[in-house]
Amino acid sequence: MHLLFVEQILNGLQLGIILFLMAAGLTLTFGIMNLVNLAHGSLFMLGAYMGVTFQLLTGSFVLGFMFAGVATFLIGLVMERLVIRHLYARSHLDQVMCTVGLVYVFNEATRMAFGPEPLHAPVPALLSGTVELLPGAPYPAYRLAMIVAGLAIGGLLYGLIARTRTGMLIRAGASNRVMTSVLGVNIGTIYAVVFGLGAALAGLAGFIAAPILTVYPGMGDNVLILALVVLVVGGMGSVKGAFVAALLVGVIDTIGRAYLKDVMGLMLSPVAANTVAPALASMLIYILMAVVLFFRPEGLVPAAGMRRPEAPSEPASDAPLGAGLLARWRVPAIGLLGGGFLLLPLVAGLADSPFWVDMGVRVIIFAIAALSLDLILGQTGLVSFGHALYLGVGAYVVGILADKGVESGVVQWPLAMAVSAALAAALSMVALRTSGTFFIMITLAFAQMMFYGASSLYDYGGDDGMHLSVRSTFGGLVDLYDATQFYYLALALLVVLAGLNIRLARSRFGMVLKGIRVNERRMQAVGFSTFRYKLVACAISAAVCGLAGAMLANAAEFVGPQFMDWTRSAELMIMVVAGGLATPLGAVVGALAYLGLEKYLSDLTIHWRLAFGVLLILLVFVGRGGLGALFAPAPGGETVPAHKGSFRWARPFFRPRA
Repeated sequence: MHLLFVEQILNGLQLGIILFLMAAGLTLTFGIMNLVNLAHGSLFMLGAYMGVTFQLLTGSFVLGFMFAGVATFLIGLVMERLVIRHLYARSHLDQVMCTVGLVYVFNEATRMAFGPEPLHAPVPALLSGTVELLPGAPYPAYRLAMIVAGLAIGGLLYGLIARTRTGMLIRAGASNRVMTSVLGVNIGTIYAVVFGLGAALAGLAGFIAAPILTVYPGMGDNVLILALVVLVVGGMGSVKGAFVAALLVGVIDTIGRAYLKDVMGLMLSPVAANTVAPALASMLIYILMAVVLFFRPEGLVPAAGMRRPEAPSEPASDAPLGAGLLARWRVPAIGLLGGGFLLLPLVAGLADSPFWVDMGVRVIIFAIAALSLDLILGQTGLVSFGHALYLGVGAYVVGILADKGVESGVVQWPLAMAVSAALAAALSMVALRTSGTFFIMITLAFAQMMFYGASSLYDYGGDDGMHLSVRSTFGGLVDLYDATQFYYLALALLVVLAGLNIRLARSRFGMVLKGIRVNERRMQAVGFSTFRYKLVACAISAAVCGLAGAMLANAAEFVGPQFMDWTRSAELMIMVVAGGLATPLGAVVGALAYLGLEKYLSDLTIHWRLAFGVLLILLVFVGRGGLGALFAPAPGGETVPAHKGSFRWARPFFRPRA
């Protein structure tokens, strides 16, 4: 028993070393550049693929190790030069959106270059055996070498940061970038070197971990989530904090998965322990993160002299490109959109294409979910990266109730909204103690915590999810098995919620939310309890998203943890931004544009995510304001002038003649 415990401790240290190499690069870019880089996991993946490929070509593990580091360093420099450099002065939302686009590009490009099949990474012959650390306790030599190599790399990194002139400049840039630049230091070069160094560390971590992990496209996404936990627990910008937190997270995760079932068995029945323990073990590190953020928002070992990262402010005068370009067409566009939604089932029936009715239901459901996110993202300025959590909760409420024989939608749907709102209120009590980057990270952590919890509900399908036994019933008033009736019910709910959203935005409550988004400190100074307003907004937003989840469960006739995965949250965020933040119909337009583009590109090629990622990056740089900005009044309240005779209507609709 004692020998097994020692082995699990070593496994935890090995996981911690991998997480440290990932988090060290992240903490430098966060601390110095105030950059939210969700593409860091892609560098982990690229290091694994490129290093293993070179190892297989040369037969040398050492050459593969060196190639992985150098290649990812150069890729990092190119990324920084072409994309990342233009994000430093942008908001955290833009940074998240752009780096998610990079994730799509890297993952799909890797799938195209290496194929979808996993790549086998051989263990070097010299380290293929075992080492007997204690009598009767053999341990794989390669895993032990991973720990030693990680500690050596960590020591070299500490020496670089703490004992060299380059490290001094890095620390100076982290403490006060403006003063460092005034003193004549080329801060742009420092940024490039730091980003390249972080990329190299991620690439080396990927190559080192390749023999014990499966090398496949997207392998870095899950590791990235763990690295973000390490980053927040340790403290932004603190390499020491990243090291301490990585080892702590690695050991807690490993020990929890190994022994929590036995511990729970002492307090619960064997059946209950088998159900609860796997879910709780998967959630332990996220609970740790929430506790640390609640009591020590700066992390366990905050960097000395490090300023708390805040969202970069953007000049208010920067108008979106093309703002107001189609302002005079706004009323016809709204009429066309509404008419299209109303007539879709009729047209689909005449064309004998029932698929489009199902597609319309899907668009409406995600429009409702995006509308709920816009309340906190667009109107309040809270960048939540875990909003799909409530989409999944609403779906699971319907699925579990249906499994228990409760089929009435009058019970299921309101209960889904109530459970989602109650959960949001509880989680927001913790999350709203943070702001900026920390809020993004903790909402992501909560969503992943619930994702792994749902994956452990083996009575309801676990990872595979569960089939919805029967769709919700409404006493014969609406039959959800009739696609047309389901469609018009969903459309009616969308219209009602969109109207309520407009009314809410114009109310005193909505005005306070807008004030919080613009300047929360000023709102506090004039006497508003901003915490309470944000808490209520989060609860309302979650309730509406829970309703969308209940509808999605019925539309798909399926419930699964993938409903609340972080990639689903990213999709909702893309819809809101693409349609236009805090605009009346932005969520509807964004959902229609996203799902329509997804359908169009996926029909063209199986590698559609590559093109979609490129379009997402372009949206960040040239499509600020989203599609809604094209139809909004131009800056200064004037519409864009048109050449005489260039349009059928030479003046805005319903505006009286001068």
